[in-house]
Amino acid sequence: MNHLTELERDSLCELFNISLGSAAKLMSEMIADEILLTVPTLKLITKSEARNFENLSKQEVCTVEQKFVGDIGKGSAFLLFHKSSSLEIVKMMMKDYVALNEVSQFEKDALVEIGNIILNAILSNLAKMSNYHIETNVPEFFSGKYEDLLLNRDPNEDNSILLVFIDYQLKGKEIKGYIFFILNFDSIKNLSRVLIEKLK
Repeated sequence: MNHLTELERDSLCELFNISLGSAAKLMSEMIADEILLTVPTLKLITKSEARNFENLSKQEVCTVEQKFVGDIGKGSAFLLFHKSSSLEIVKMMMKDYVALNEVSQFEKDALVEIGNIILNAILSNLAKMSNYHIETNVPEFFSGKYEDLLLNRDPNEDNSILLVFIDYQLKGKEIKGYIFFILNFDSIKNLSRVLIEKLK
C-alpha cells in the first residue's frame, strides 16, 4: 500500500490550506458575506476505497472536474458536494431570491463558478509553490450517482486519490465538501517533497 510520511502529508495539507483560504476570500467577495473555513484534512486512498467511501456511497452528488497536465503529470481535480449541499450553496449565491424548487436551473453555472475558484486556487498555488508548469482544461460538471462518477474513470489508469475534506460555514450553515486529487502516486510523492523544500 502506498503511503505518505507525516512530513509529506503536512506539506500537502499546507498547499490545500493556503489555496482554500484564498478561495474562501474570493467566494466571500462574490456573495458579500464571510465564509469560515476549517483546516482541511487529507487522506490517501485507492480507487477501490473511493468506490466504497462510506459518506458518499449511493449518494446523489454534484461535481466539477478540472483536468490538468504538465510537469506534475496527467491528472484530475474534483470538487464534490452532496446534492443537498450544492442546492444550499446555490441559494446562498442567489441571496435567497429564488425558491428551492427553482434553484436547479442555476445550479450548474453556480457550481462551475465555485469549482473554478477553488480548483484554480489549488492548481495555481501548486504551480507557484512547486515551479511546475501546469495546463488545465475547461471545467466539466457532473450531477448524479457517486458510483456513476467513478465508473466513468479509466480502469487502466494507475492512479492514487488524495481525498481532502473541507468544511465551509456560511450564515450559520455548515457546507461539507470533498476534493479528489487523482494522480499517479509517484507524482504525488514527488510533489510533496518539492513542497517540503519550498516550505522550509
